Amino acid sequence: MAGTLDGIRILELASYVTGPFASMLMADLGAEVIKVEEPEGGDPFRGWGERLYSATFCSLNRNKKSITLDIRSEEGRDICCRLAAEADVLIENHRPGVMARRGLDYHTIRPLNPGIIYCSISGFGQEGPYRDRPGFDTVGQGMSGLLSLLTDPDQPKGMGISLSDHLTGVYACYGVLAALVNRMMTGEGQIIETSLLRASVSFTAENCARFFETGVVPSRADRTRTAGVFAFVDRDGKPFVVHLSSPTKFWLGLLEVVGRPEWAEDARFADKKGRTDNHDLLEEELQAIFGRDSRDVWLRKLEEHDVPSTPLNNLEDMFNDQQVRQYGFPIEVEHPKMGKVKLVGSGVNMSRTPPETPTPPPMLGENTDEILQALGYAPGAIKELRGRQVI
Repeated sequence: MAGTLDGIRILELASYVTGPFASMLMADLGAEVIKVEEPEGGDPFRGWGERLYSATFCSLNRNKKSITLDIRSEEGRDICCRLAAEADVLIENHRPGVMARRGLDYHTIRPLNPGIIYCSISGFGQEGPYRDRPGFDTVGQGMSGLLSLLTDPDQPKGMGISLSDHLTGVYACYGVLAALVNRMMTGEGQIIETSLLRASVSFTAENCARFFETGVVPSRADRTRTAGVFAFVDRDGKPFVVHLSSPTKFWLGLLEVVGRPEWAEDARFADKKGRTDNHDLLEEELQAIFGRDSRDVWLRKLEEHDVPSTPLNNLEDMFNDQQVRQYGFPIEVEHPKMGKVKLVGSGVNMSRTPPETPTPPPMLGENTDEILQALGYAPGAIKELRGRQVI
């Protein structure tokens, strides 16, 4: 069955996370993605493991083709322009100005392909005082205020996931998909820009709205109080979480589980404002109770009373969960030379055009000959390009 984006060709001139994640999301939906990589080493993420095929690289590059191309050379640039002329989308995540210096910026590509959707991803944007700074995930998290909502600024810790990188990839994908729809209606391409800072700031909209309303700078703890979020450990030190949110029935169900129905009339906890104001006290009182028995017992009782709760899973726990297994995760694919690779599948399902069954991430330059032959290069010409290290 054809994917939703079947027939769409994406040219990816990107590395690490943001651009590759954006194009992979669309590859999962059926787009053909041609990944352009430097002949020497390719995407730097390849080198985060053995054989230029690290798990980190594989997590972001399934369902793609790889061509090695030295775009600093005149011949490499010309090949890239030919590929761009036949593409629907070009995604790049170099520092501002790099693509222009290489003769591959939007204003150069557009005359070759007026319908091109050109997506530029950077650290801070194409204009502004921080334009030329190096931008990496933790910088995006820190500068945007996002990290202040994820850690305690008095004892700061970096995050164990490249959150700004990934959400920037999501915003890039969102912009490209919208531009593809617009092109269907108007026939016009356009340039799309996003950055780690812009995407990360946009992602904090809920907390920003609270700041605009109150003038009080929110912290990580503020949302836990207002949303009724609690974290506990059982008698064996196993962690679990409860999220009461707004419906009163969840609060009353919790009281039944812990045997404190009288708290429904307690002035400290009787209404949502009281529970918000006294969140830390309530969490302390609940922890004293939850520490008396096992997590499994408490979670079973909480589920029986329809209280939103879950173990605080690590990744091994998560993949053993029956609901996650229902999704078919993890997915195992096998590369004919690199062997088996386990991957997490798509985050969406679609009834008529489901996401592609993943193909394994490509070896460096695996599809170079195939792609060049499709452009009309004869085997001898390809051999010559390889000898001059253009590919």
